[in-house]
Amino acid sequence: MSDQRSSLNGRLRVLVVEDEALVADYVADVVEEAGHEVAGFAATGEKALEYLVQDRVDLAILDIKLKGSMSGIEVAHKARDCAIPHVYISGSGDPSTRQAADATGPLAFLQKPFNKQTLVSVLKTAVEREATSAPASTPGSEA
Repeated sequence: MSDQRSSLNGRLRVLVVEDEALVADYVADVVEEAGHEVAGFAATGEKALEYLVQDRVDLAILDIKLKGSMSGIEVAHKARDCAIPHVYISGSGDPSTRQAADATGPLAFLQKPFNKQTLVSVLKTAVEREATSAPASTPGSEA
């Protein structure tokens, strides 16, 4: 059963993709205070992709502007390919950037500085969404 997502028990494994260490630490604190696990940190899109394909990740929290050559929007496209929902936390208010981000189908777009309770609410929504999309298992059906 190790391949099942941890959100089946209401606890998400969250990848934090943010190039500002203080912001990444704050996001991680909010995630953990809400009862979830930080699966890892990535300051670049390239590092984020490693996590997405190698580790069990239930949700990616993405900044748009990252170190390296990839943007958070490019990471979001890969997350979607891996069926991993994503949330943006960004300081970018540029309308064309926002439009490109919205086109990736995020669960939410939080503008920096963001409200802690708003992020907690988004995490709760992610858990509920996973619970309703997860295949139902019946007792005794496992081999």
